[in-house]
This record gives sequence, C-alpha cells and structure tokens, in this order.
Amino acid sequence: METIAELDQAAKAELAQLAQLPAITMKEKRTITPQTAAELAPLSRRTTMDETNLGFTEAQARLEANRCLKCKKPSCTPACPIGMPIPEYLERVAAGDFQGAIDIIRSTSLIPSICSRVCPHERQCESSCTLGKLLKDPKKGVHLGNMERFCADYEREHLGGKKPLPVGANTGKKIAIIGSGPASIGAAIDFRAFGHQVEIFEEYDQLGGVLRYGIPEFRLPKKILDYEIATLKQMGVICHTKVHVGKDVSIDELLLQGFDAVFVGNGASLPSVPKIPGIDLKGVFNAKDYLERANRGAALESGKNVIVVGGGNVAMDAARMAFRLGAEKVRFVYRRTREQMPACSEEIHDATSEGAEIVELRNPCELIGDENGRVKQAKLDVFTLGEPDEKGRPAPVKVEGESEMIDCDTVVLAIGSKTATDVLDSASEDSKKKVYVAGDALYGPKTVVLAIRTGRETAAQIHKDLMG
Repeated sequence: METIAELDQAAKAELAQLAQLPAITMKEKRTITPQTAAELAPLSRRTTMDETNLGFTEAQARLEANRCLKCKKPSCTPACPIGMPIPEYLERVAAGDFQGAIDIIRSTSLIPSICSRVCPHERQCESSCTLGKLLKDPKKGVHLGNMERFCADYEREHLGGKKPLPVGANTGKKIAIIGSGPASIGAAIDFRAFGHQVEIFEEYDQLGGVLRYGIPEFRLPKKILDYEIATLKQMGVICHTKVHVGKDVSIDELLLQGFDAVFVGNGASLPSVPKIPGIDLKGVFNAKDYLERANRGAALESGKNVIVVGGGNVAMDAARMAFRLGAEKVRFVYRRTREQMPACSEEIHDATSEGAEIVELRNPCELIGDENGRVKQAKLDVFTLGEPDEKGRPAPVKVEGESEMIDCDTVVLAIGSKTATDVLDSASEDSKKKVYVAGDALYGPKTVVLAIRTGRETAAQIHKDLMG
C-alpha cells in the first residue's frame, strides 16, 4: 500500500512529463496512470474512527483531471442525479484553477464535501465515463468521487471556505421543515434563497439526520458535516432540536402557528425486522439503532463474534463499526452471493479488507440464546440462486430441509427500512393540501444526492404554489 508521499511524488513526475508535450492527445490520455487515494492500513484502522480514505493530493487531482477526454457529448453529466457539469470542472482542475472548479461544482451541488464521500459514484457518473468504456473497465474511468472531494476539501482548507447563497427578499411566507437530513438541507437552503422564512424541527439533539447518525465517522467525519450545514444558520434558518413532530407537536398545530406549508423530510427511519424466533434476545440489533448509538457514543454491548445480516451499504457500515466496537470476528450473512450484494464494490472492499467475511447463500431463520438471554447462535436456512427477479438479480431460493448453525454473540440486522407514519398521521385531511413529502420519506431509502434533488424539486414546487 503506497503512502500519500509516494503517490504524490509519482503524480508530480508524470505531470512534469505531460508538461513537456505540446498537447495531450486522446491516445496519450489513455496511458495516464489512474490515480488512487491513499488509505489508512486496513487492519490498524479497525481500532480508529479516523477517515479511511485520505483523498487526492493536488498533483494527483491535476493528473487525474487530465485523463478526462472532454467528450463533445459527455455521458457522465447525464448520469449524475443533479446534472453536474463534470468535464467543465475537470478542465479547471487540470489547469490548477481550483476556485473555478469548485464554483462549477457548487452551481449544482449544495454539499459536495458530503456527496463526494457517501454517494455511489461507481453506479452513476463513473460507470458512464467514456474513458472507462474505452479501456473496457469502468474502474479505470476518471475517479470522480475523489475529484469532487478534492475540490470541496481544497476550498475548505485553502480558499476560505464556502460562501452561503444570497437570501432572497422576504416573501412573508413561512415554511416548517420536519427532519434535517439531506432532503431537508437542500430544501431549507433553497427556501431561504427564495426569500421564505424557514424553521426546521428535528427530533434529535443535533442536525444532520442520517448524515450524522447513520453514516459512521470513518466515512463521513462530523467536522465535514458541520461545515456544510453551517450554511443553514448563516442563511437565517431557525432550528428547533429535540422536537418530535407527531408526538410533541402535530402538523395541524404547526399550521395553526402560522406556517404556510409543511415540508416532510423525516427519512426512512423505521427498520425492517424479520419475524423469527429469538429476535428479542440480548445482542440482537437493527442496523439503524446499532449505528446511531455507536455514532452518538452511547453504551452498546456489541460482542466479539458478530454477524451482520444483509449486503447493502448499511450492512458494510455496521460490519466495520463492529470491529471498532471491539469485535474480533465479523461475518456477513447474505441470501445471495457477493456478486449480487447491492453495496458499492468500494464499500465491500473496505469491509472485507478489514477482515469481514461473507457467508453466502444463507439467511437466519432462528436465533438461539444462552442461559442469560443473550444470542449465542443463529440457525441459517440454505439458499441457491434461481431465476432473475424484477431487478435482474438471481432470486434466492430456499433449499428445503437444509440448515446449519453459526456461533455469534451479536446479530445486526441490515435488511432495509421504511418511513414512520406518525408525522403524516398528525395532519388532518384539511391540512394535507399544505403538506409536501420528499427524500427517503417519499421514495424509501435511496442515495444522499437523490434525496437532495427531490428536496430541492419539492421546494421549487412549494415556492410555485405559495407565490402563484
């Protein structure tokens, strides 16, 4: 594993060679070395919450940007959920104009420091990169997640930080936002830019929603989150924490207080829980609570022998968190095989390189406890792969009469979530015409960037409805 200094030195040397050329041809662009970010060593980082990915150096970013083919009809921008003009900002990076690059990025992205770290670029812009297609390997396309991160981090560290959007002239309209996750952040910023008064009502004691309590520090440092959402208070957004709408106050009551519209962005916070024997044993957690408690630093009796049920990005986070909570052995239990896991390949790599194992074609059907009521074993059904389902993945088919036992002292269930209904239930039928839903609360668990996009789209619709 190469160090930052080694990667930087190699990039500087290659940049110097490119500088000797009268121009960089398409053929030469294909031979530029794809850059990889330095990382903390896999086994030693299991004991720290420090960010794993150390990002690109300036030389690496400029070299990587030079790999862009500057396509006349780029396929990366249409593949980005927010339509970021990617080749334009890469051209600025290649020239060393980092201020110009971040200005272009922020023309479409409100929180690039966050999106660059947590969004599945490999399934969006990176998978559509023409260079990757020409090299017959999507992983050899321009590494756009690290490029966006470099620009956002450079702005914070060297360019004085981001500037809040201008607040529009006061419209006299007042909007309540429920929840403070990515959809709500996007909406709140746009509402203030439109000139509306905005108040956020957050159930927990700090803002951020899933960004703060769902994504671990080693993937998204909280200082980065705090930096990006500081925009809210800078723009005059009033924030109420420890207020559970639907319990402490109803939507009807908010409307009676003078709000003209209510934006619901409370996310998909209700975890799915299988109905199997032993689900209530000690040491059995749903991934949402497990990660939330760990991210808050709350007491959590996570054991030494952990199994994580599921194969998505949340499962990867839970497995990596288990190591940081003292686990010696961590295994994924998944109904399909590694190839069908919905998690990003980078997330799977990070988890397995830290030592997590994958138990394929298995799913728990019963959890067995010890004399103290703590889980000690899981009984697993055996599966095989059948015909593709509606998403194109081979469907898991249970092998009747076959099962096996696996020892464990902790089980984390990462099998999905849905939206709690208490918020919307607090609105009467007459009130619902003033209530708008966005983000995961509308579509279920998706990506951060999609939540932001739907939040902004919903904000635009509310603005249109309020202003006629």
